[in-house]
Amino acid sequence: MSEHDVDDVAFLTGATCCAGESQSIHKRSLYEHNGVAVCSQKRALIIACAVFAILFIVSVVLAATGPQSHCPCLGVKPADIDDEDNQLPPSPKIPIATNNELFPWNNPRLPTFIRPMRYKINIHPNLTTLDVKGQVTIDFQVEKETNFIVFHSKNLTLTEKHLISNALPTAVDRKGHRLPITRFLEYPSGQQVYMELKEKLRKKVNYTLVVRFNSRLGRDLEGFYLSSYVNKQGETKFLATTHFEPTYARSAFPCFDEPQLKARFRMSIFRDRFHIALFNTPIANTEDAGFYMGTGLLRDDFEESVEMSTYLVAFVVCDYKSIMNHTAKNITVSVYAPNELLPQANFALSIATQMMDHYEDYFGVPYPLPKQDLIAIPDFAAGAMENWGLITYRETSILYDQDETSSAAKQWVAIVVAHELAHQWFGNLVTMKWWNDLWLNEGFASFLEYLGVDHVMPDWRMMEQFILDKTQPALSLDALATSHPISVQVGDPTEIESIFDTISYNKGASILYMLEKFLHEEIMRSGLNDYLNMHMYSNAETKDLWDVFSKHANQSLEVKVIMDSWTNQMGFPLITLTREGDKIIANQDRFLLTEIMNHDLNITTKETTSSKWYVPLSYYTDKDKEAQYVWMNQTNVEFHVPANIVWLKANVNQSGFYRVTYSEDMWMSIIAALKKDHSVFSPADRASLIDDVFTLCRAGVLNATVPLELSLYLLKERDYVPWATALEHFQGWARRLAESSSYRLFLEYTKRLITPVSENIGWEDGGPHLKKLMRSDILASAILANVDSAVNEAKPKFKAWMENNARIPPNLREVVYAAGIKYGGVKEWEFCWDKYNKSRVPSEKKLLLKVLGVASDPWLLGRYLQNTLNRDLIKPQDIKIVLAVVAANPEGRLLPWRHLRAHWGHLQNTFGNNTFTMGGLVSAVTSHFASEYDHKEVSHFFRRMDMGSGQRALEQSLETIMLNIHWVKHNDEPIYEWLKNYLKR
Repeated sequence: MSEHDVDDVAFLTGATCCAGESQSIHKRSLYEHNGVAVCSQKRALIIACAVFAILFIVSVVLAATGPQSHCPCLGVKPADIDDEDNQLPPSPKIPIATNNELFPWNNPRLPTFIRPMRYKINIHPNLTTLDVKGQVTIDFQVEKETNFIVFHSKNLTLTEKHLISNALPTAVDRKGHRLPITRFLEYPSGQQVYMELKEKLRKKVNYTLVVRFNSRLGRDLEGFYLSSYVNKQGETKFLATTHFEPTYARSAFPCFDEPQLKARFRMSIFRDRFHIALFNTPIANTEDAGFYMGTGLLRDDFEESVEMSTYLVAFVVCDYKSIMNHTAKNITVSVYAPNELLPQANFALSIATQMMDHYEDYFGVPYPLPKQDLIAIPDFAAGAMENWGLITYRETSILYDQDETSSAAKQWVAIVVAHELAHQWFGNLVTMKWWNDLWLNEGFASFLEYLGVDHVMPDWRMMEQFILDKTQPALSLDALATSHPISVQVGDPTEIESIFDTISYNKGASILYMLEKFLHEEIMRSGLNDYLNMHMYSNAETKDLWDVFSKHANQSLEVKVIMDSWTNQMGFPLITLTREGDKIIANQDRFLLTEIMNHDLNITTKETTSSKWYVPLSYYTDKDKEAQYVWMNQTNVEFHVPANIVWLKANVNQSGFYRVTYSEDMWMSIIAALKKDHSVFSPADRASLIDDVFTLCRAGVLNATVPLELSLYLLKERDYVPWATALEHFQGWARRLAESSSYRLFLEYTKRLITPVSENIGWEDGGPHLKKLMRSDILASAILANVDSAVNEAKPKFKAWMENNARIPPNLREVVYAAGIKYGGVKEWEFCWDKYNKSRVPSEKKLLLKVLGVASDPWLLGRYLQNTLNRDLIKPQDIKIVLAVVAANPEGRLLPWRHLRAHWGHLQNTFGNNTFTMGGLVSAVTSHFASEYDHKEVSHFFRRMDMGSGQRALEQSLETIMLNIHWVKHNDEPIYEWLKNYLKR
């Protein structure tokens, strides 16, 4: 072994559990090259003959017995395992280890009797060769006697492994002795390793598992992976970073990779002198560690962590710089980024510091770590990840330049920072026991992020925007038969990935918003404080939270009973209101977008529409604007109102997770009130009415003329949330009607609606935050709708920017860029493409990615799609943005689907095994399809394909296409007739 090889091995051998064991490993590494033993030629011949004889006998026996209906050994639990250890039914897949033996543990979950207590990880990522060498030492106990353990490993080469008992110290080694390992099996498909021992492990005795391993830094955006950025000198700089949620810690180091198996972590990272290393905890010590391939190495030893789940472990090796602040309780808050991007980190640092103080006050529980780092990662699949004390962010989720970044992008940074910091308590301090309760983490963080930003930025009116960003998207997805309950059983990693979706995040947040409204904020806060104190550093289930809330409501509400109806069954109710004099009759039935379609097509679905919910029905009338509540306890109800009311509006501010429809006369009264004076309803209620009426039309509950009549009031609407809701539905109609007779008339109609508000809002980039958001959305829509006044204003601004470098205010850039590209040609497109490649502002790059897809030339769009195949031109994390914006473009609506089919294999290789991402791409490029030919083409392409965790997204896409077909078939003619008559007027 050469000198540098010895040095590289030596750095790993100095941190095992005892000096004697270290020396032993080091000597074996020197004399047993990778564990390959040497024997004589004669002995080798005897062994080979014996092996072949055994194989021949086994094959004869198998051939004689023929195929078996079941293997008697498959799924048979060892004698010392109780029933509770088989937490899930045995997998139908036969688990075969790498040596072709039957893998004894046939369960996607680990045994429950193993309890890790402490990890010590030594790791050296070489950013030149991309090799990773490491060693993990795990202290654990077993809760009953057993002669085997099972742990996780994925894509790791395990080079050394042994297990030490600390129960019987010997004269030779006072710190324990090795236990003989009789079997060591790896099962890559299950990502599990089985270790069988000669003697049994005893209860409550300390044991230590030591494993040395090798791996490589890949570009898959999961586990321990390689990222890079280009500095202003044009040099590519590399960094190694982690992303472990939900099940990727096992691909960085061998571990017990389940959320309930919390432990403490100590980390040592070897790096060169030009880098820094970061971990969940602060550095305790840095020492010289010798040389490796001519480079002087340093070893950073980090302080031990608190008890936490493996998916929250994080470490980064990079050349970043940082800025720092302190909270009121002297917690150090730092933001790390490439040196030239550091000025863009000031806003995130300010928000994070304020948010830490707010959450400590809100939760009533101190932040338990001495520091909180936030770091920008150039290549990152998610928006951010809440690793305890070291939160990783996509650059667009943390960097903000006040001279270059829009108000919408600024708000996004604040929201994401607030979301991840909420997790430091809700998710990290108290963690769900298993992934079926993922919503406990994500639903709460998605709810608290808006509450948190609303506290820090009250003029942003975040709870008004909550219904736009959380409630409405969740209602849209949950109305499909292919949705899923909030709390859903999951087993293997692909199933876990599939629930990181709108249901877990947005529906979870929405039902918590509804809960807060009927529990009230003070009960919510006191309950959360109790919950966190009761389960801190441990795990909990959904029922634990409901029990606490019931206690704090003095048992006046059976919170668990109420909320189980929202978490354990998919979907939500449609409340139908009819009026008889002073009596209102409210009926509830499950709302399914496809129910009438299935009835017309004589399709029977497995989903039941008989589900019932506990609904806190809120309402007010034109005579009394104070909100009233009526409980629908899985029943229909009747209640009385004054006989002289003109109208009634239910689901106040869309705070309940349900839809409402009214009898025809009640709808007409509401529409008349909107046209007369829309301000009698709050902006949130106007948005609620728009969202309900368009969605009820989509489901066939209302004729298309009803939403069209209601939308006429928008000629006078000047608030953000109602207009943002309307624009979303208008875009949906336009995309579905693209090949229908009413398409051109509908475009003319939307142009007429948008023109007054676009001229009213003006081109000065000023005013309150919501007005800035609205100006950007309205003017961008006016550009796409070819509103003459907007196009004539925007095109000269683009020309002045392109020719004279005239500055465009951040909130007008999307508008001006879109005008230049849509109404320009190759020269304008290439100018923006060049700006995208040269920009050092992440938010500006993302904006340019979006507007490049609005070109009117299909050749340019095809060229743009081709660029997604080169990760040096468009990062994998941004491919979905490109496909989605081209699919939304009338000139390119079919191009992304053709591109996806043609390059499916390439895209799969790009995203590794992350088929959940592939499912998202399918949804992005097919959700607007509205012909039977399109449905056949999509279903035919995927008919024999294993989509893994993307299967649900595919099913939802196919259901949506069928819904689109049915809707266009039944609504094109009435829409055409109404629009023709209106536009004549």
